[in-house]
Amino acid sequence: MIKIKGINGNLVFVFGPGTCAEYLAYLSQHLAQNSTLFYGSSVYFKGEGLKSLTHEEIASIQMLCLNNGLILNNNEPAKAASPKINPVREKKASTPGGQDMFIHRNIRSGQKVQAEGSLVIWGDVNESAEITAGGDIIVLGRLAGIAHAGCFGQKESIVFALNLTPSQIRIADKISRSSDEEQKKHTPEIAFLDGDDICISEYMARKNYKK
Repeated sequence: MIKIKGINGNLVFVFGPGTCAEYLAYLSQHLAQNSTLFYGSSVYFKGEGLKSLTHEEIASIQMLCLNNGLILNNNEPAKAASPKINPVREKKASTPGGQDMFIHRNIRSGQKVQAEGSLVIWGDVNESAEITAGGDIIVLGRLAGIAHAGCFGQKESIVFALNLTPSQIRIADKISRSSDEEQKKHTPEIAFLDGDDICISEYMARKNYKK
Protein backbone atom coordinates (compact mmCIF):
# COMPACT_ATOMS: atom_id res chain seq x y z
CA MET A 1 0.00 0.00 0.00
CA ILE A 2 2.15 2.90 1.32
CA LYS A 3 5.53 2.66 3.00
CA ILE A 4 6.44 5.59 5.23
CA LYS A 5 10.18 6.19 5.50
CA GLY A 6 12.17 8.72 7.48
CA ILE A 7 15.28 10.19 5.85
CA ASN A 8 17.33 12.86 7.63
CA GLY A 9 14.29 14.12 9.53
CA ASN A 10 12.07 14.14 6.43
CA LEU A 11 9.26 11.80 5.42
CA VAL A 12 9.04 9.83 2.19
CA PHE A 13 5.74 8.17 1.25
CA VAL A 14 6.35 5.29 -1.17
CA PHE A 15 3.11 4.41 -2.96
CA GLY A 16 2.64 0.78 -3.94
CA PRO A 17 -0.40 -0.72 -5.73
CA GLY A 18 -3.72 0.64 -4.48
CA THR A 19 -6.58 3.05 -5.07
CA CYS A 20 -6.96 6.66 -4.00
CA ALA A 21 -9.60 5.66 -1.43
CA GLU A 22 -7.23 3.08 0.06
CA TYR A 23 -4.38 5.57 0.20
CA LEU A 24 -6.57 8.20 1.89
CA ALA A 25 -7.90 5.72 4.46
CA TYR A 26 -4.41 4.43 5.26
CA LEU A 27 -2.86 7.89 5.59
CA SER A 28 -5.79 9.26 7.60
CA GLN A 29 -5.28 6.53 10.18
CA HIS A 30 -1.49 6.72 10.35
CA LEU A 31 -1.30 10.52 10.38
CA ALA A 32 -3.84 10.64 13.20
CA GLN A 33 -1.93 8.02 15.19
CA ASN A 34 1.37 9.85 14.75
CA SER A 35 0.17 13.45 14.73
CA THR A 36 2.71 14.67 17.28
CA LEU A 37 5.60 12.85 15.61
CA PHE A 38 4.78 13.86 12.04
CA TYR A 39 3.54 17.42 12.56
CA GLY A 40 5.74 19.99 10.81
CA SER A 41 7.71 17.37 8.86
CA SER A 42 8.29 17.72 5.15
CA VAL A 43 6.97 14.91 2.96
CA TYR A 44 7.93 13.67 -0.50
CA PHE A 45 5.81 11.35 -2.65
CA LYS A 46 7.25 8.59 -4.85
CA GLY A 47 6.37 5.11 -6.08
CA GLU A 48 4.67 3.33 -8.97
CA GLY A 49 1.24 3.70 -7.37
CA LEU A 50 1.19 7.42 -8.17
CA LYS A 51 1.01 6.66 -11.90
CA SER A 52 -2.50 5.23 -11.56
CA LEU A 53 -3.90 8.36 -9.87
CA THR A 54 -5.56 11.32 -11.53
CA HIS A 55 -4.33 14.85 -10.85
CA GLU A 56 -7.38 15.49 -8.66
CA GLU A 57 -6.68 12.35 -6.61
CA ILE A 58 -3.06 13.37 -6.05
CA ALA A 59 -4.27 16.81 -4.98
CA SER A 60 -6.67 15.24 -2.46
CA ILE A 61 -3.81 13.26 -0.90
CA GLN A 62 -1.69 16.41 -0.81
CA MET A 63 -4.53 18.22 0.94
CA LEU A 64 -4.83 15.46 3.55
CA CYS A 65 -1.15 15.88 4.36
CA LEU A 66 -1.44 19.67 4.57
CA ASN A 67 -4.47 19.40 6.85
CA ASN A 68 -2.40 17.22 9.19
CA GLY A 69 0.41 19.74 9.47
CA LEU A 70 2.84 18.27 6.94
CA ILE A 71 4.88 20.35 4.51
CA LEU A 72 5.03 19.35 0.84
CA ASN A 73 8.56 18.76 -0.41
CA ASN A 74 9.36 18.96 -4.12
CA ASN A 75 12.71 17.18 -3.90
CA GLU A 76 13.46 13.71 -2.58
CA PRO A 77 15.61 13.90 0.58
CA ALA A 78 19.16 12.66 0.06
CA LYS A 79 20.38 9.80 2.22
CA ALA A 80 23.26 10.49 4.57
CA ALA A 81 26.72 9.85 3.09
CA SER A 82 25.24 9.45 -0.39
CA PRO A 83 26.29 11.54 -3.37
CA LYS A 84 23.83 14.29 -4.14
CA ILE A 85 21.74 13.63 -7.23
CA ASN A 86 19.97 16.49 -8.92
CA PRO A 87 16.26 15.67 -9.30
CA VAL A 88 14.67 15.49 -12.72
CA ARG A 89 12.96 18.83 -13.14
CA GLU A 90 10.50 18.07 -15.90
CA LYS A 91 8.86 14.80 -16.87
CA LYS A 92 6.36 13.94 -19.56
CA ALA A 93 3.90 11.07 -19.70
CA SER A 94 1.95 10.07 -22.77
CA THR A 95 -1.83 10.17 -22.58
CA PRO A 96 -4.52 9.84 -25.27
CA GLY A 97 -5.02 13.62 -25.24
CA GLY A 98 -1.32 14.46 -25.57
CA GLN A 99 1.68 14.53 -23.28
CA ASP A 100 1.16 15.50 -19.65
CA MET A 101 3.94 17.63 -18.19
CA PHE A 102 5.25 17.55 -14.62
CA ILE A 103 7.47 20.41 -13.43
CA HIS A 104 9.32 20.49 -10.10
CA ARG A 105 10.29 24.15 -9.86
CA ASN A 106 8.87 27.66 -9.65
CA ILE A 107 7.83 29.41 -12.86
CA ARG A 108 9.45 32.83 -12.85
CA SER A 109 7.83 36.07 -13.96
CA GLY A 110 7.82 36.37 -17.74
CA GLN A 111 8.29 32.65 -18.36
CA LYS A 112 5.86 30.69 -20.54
CA VAL A 113 5.10 26.97 -20.22
CA GLN A 114 2.87 24.98 -22.56
CA ALA A 115 1.76 21.34 -22.29
CA GLU A 116 -0.11 19.29 -24.87
CA GLY A 117 -1.95 17.40 -22.14
CA SER A 118 -2.37 18.31 -18.48
CA LEU A 119 0.20 20.35 -16.56
CA VAL A 120 1.25 19.70 -12.95
CA ILE A 121 3.60 22.14 -11.22
CA TRP A 122 5.18 21.47 -7.83
CA GLY A 123 6.01 25.09 -7.10
CA ASP A 124 4.73 28.64 -7.58
CA VAL A 125 3.69 30.40 -10.78
CA ASN A 126 4.75 34.00 -10.31
CA GLU A 127 3.06 37.13 -11.59
CA SER A 128 3.25 37.72 -15.38
CA ALA A 129 4.20 34.08 -15.97
CA GLU A 130 1.94 32.22 -18.43
CA ILE A 131 1.04 28.53 -18.29
CA THR A 132 -1.06 26.78 -20.92
CA ALA A 133 -2.34 23.20 -21.09
CA GLY A 134 -4.53 21.15 -23.38
CA GLY A 135 -6.00 19.48 -20.29
CA ASP A 136 -6.04 20.37 -16.59
CA ILE A 137 -3.67 22.69 -14.74
CA ILE A 138 -2.64 21.67 -11.22
CA VAL A 139 -0.37 24.00 -9.23
CA LEU A 140 0.82 22.68 -5.88
CA GLY A 141 1.80 26.13 -4.75
CA ARG A 142 0.69 29.71 -5.54
CA LEU A 143 -0.73 30.54 -8.96
CA ALA A 144 -0.33 34.28 -9.53
CA GLY A 145 0.17 34.47 -13.29
CA ILE A 146 -2.00 33.65 -16.30
CA ALA A 147 -3.41 30.13 -16.64
CA HIS A 148 -5.16 28.69 -19.71
CA ALA A 149 -6.54 25.16 -19.32
CA GLY A 150 -8.27 23.27 -22.12
CA CYS A 151 -6.56 25.44 -24.71
CA PHE A 152 -7.69 23.11 -27.52
CA GLY A 153 -11.33 23.52 -26.56
CA GLN A 154 -11.72 20.97 -23.72
CA LYS A 155 -14.43 22.62 -21.64
CA GLU A 156 -14.25 19.98 -18.88
CA SER A 157 -10.71 21.07 -17.96
CA ILE A 158 -10.04 22.61 -14.55
CA VAL A 159 -7.47 24.86 -12.87
CA PHE A 160 -6.45 23.96 -9.31
CA ALA A 161 -3.97 25.65 -6.98
CA LEU A 162 -3.18 25.56 -3.28
CA ASN A 163 -3.25 29.37 -3.46
CA LEU A 164 -5.25 30.55 -6.47
CA THR A 165 -4.55 34.27 -7.10
CA PRO A 166 -4.16 34.53 -10.89
CA SER A 167 -4.30 37.70 -12.93
CA GLN A 168 -6.31 35.78 -15.52
CA ILE A 169 -7.84 32.32 -15.94
CA ARG A 170 -8.93 30.83 -19.24
CA ILE A 171 -10.75 27.54 -19.71
CA ALA A 172 -11.32 26.61 -23.35
CA ASP A 173 -12.57 29.86 -24.93
CA LYS A 174 -13.81 31.47 -21.70
CA ILE A 175 -11.87 34.14 -19.78
CA SER A 176 -12.08 35.32 -16.17
CA ARG A 177 -10.02 37.95 -14.39
CA SER A 178 -9.51 37.87 -10.64
CA SER A 179 -10.95 40.54 -8.38
CA ASP A 180 -9.32 42.12 -5.33
CA GLU A 181 -11.54 39.97 -3.12
CA GLU A 182 -10.29 36.79 -4.77
CA GLN A 183 -6.71 37.91 -4.27
CA LYS A 184 -7.17 37.84 -0.48
CA LYS A 185 -8.00 34.14 -0.32
CA HIS A 186 -5.32 31.67 0.75
CA THR A 187 -7.16 28.34 0.62
CA PRO A 188 -6.97 25.62 -2.06
CA GLU A 189 -9.40 26.49 -4.83
CA ILE A 190 -10.49 25.11 -8.17
CA ALA A 191 -11.77 26.86 -11.29
CA PHE A 192 -14.10 25.10 -13.71
CA LEU A 193 -16.72 25.87 -16.33
CA ASP A 194 -20.37 25.94 -15.35
CA GLY A 195 -22.18 26.59 -18.59
CA ASP A 196 -20.51 29.64 -20.11
CA ASP A 197 -19.15 30.94 -16.80
CA ILE A 198 -15.86 30.20 -15.05
CA CYS A 199 -16.62 29.36 -11.42
CA ILE A 200 -14.03 29.42 -8.63
CA SER A 201 -14.77 27.58 -5.41
CA GLU A 202 -13.00 26.07 -2.44
CA TYR A 203 -11.66 22.65 -3.36
CA MET A 204 -13.58 19.65 -2.02
CA ALA A 205 -11.83 16.31 -2.55
CA ARG A 206 -15.01 14.26 -2.97
CA LYS A 207 -16.73 16.58 -5.44
CA ASN A 208 -16.60 15.74 -9.14
CA TYR A 209 -15.83 18.92 -11.06
CA LYS A 210 -15.84 17.20 -14.44
CA LYS A 211 -19.00 18.20 -16.23
